Amino acid sequence: MVAVVASSAFGFAVVTSVVTAASASAHAELVRITPDRDAQLTTAPKDVALEFSEPVNSSFTTVVVTSATGVSVTSGKPVVVGAMVTQALVPRMAAGVYRVAFRVVSNDGHPVAGESRFTVTLTPTTSPSPSSSSTPPPLASPSATPLVATTDVAPLPSPNTGQSGGLSRSGLATAGAFALLLVGAGLLAWRRKQR
Repeated sequence: MVAVVASSAFGFAVVTSVVTAASASAHAELVRITPDRDAQLTTAPKDVALEFSEPVNSSFTTVVVTSATGVSVTSGKPVVVGAMVTQALVPRMAAGVYRVAFRVVSNDGHPVAGESRFTVTLTPTTSPSPSSSSTPPPLASPSATPLVATTDVAPLPSPNTGQSGGLSRSGLATAGAFALLLVGAGLLAWRRKQR
């Protein structure tokens, strides 16, 4: 009878030690990540949030978010509050695939690492703004074209060519003055167009 009691006590002690060891060896596990794994986003996120099954050590927490070309888009250090880790991201992230790599240390000193991905596909509503700024220049171009058209009047002096083989002095003076006037008008139009 004493042997049965001793055997039962020994078995109970073994079971208790196994249960205690199992609970002590439980480590922090990732419960949730935002953005979700393989999420398709139409707007760039402001941060990445990770929730673990138990508090993690703030001194040994690292979260790195990189673009497809390997450029980091993280901003500052991660903020750890108990089991929650938040990593801020840079503003105005470009469209593309992003990789989230994290490494934390649970309170028992066990490191936990993993990764996730999300894709940013920006909505086309942001693209019309550059085209709307490019619409005013065509309004300015019609006003410049009449200035160029006035220089096309140059062929007018040809009727003054001499009827009896040459031009008189007054005819040459008039033609020269008219030519200077046209050259001056052309230069003025050219300078206005250059502005």
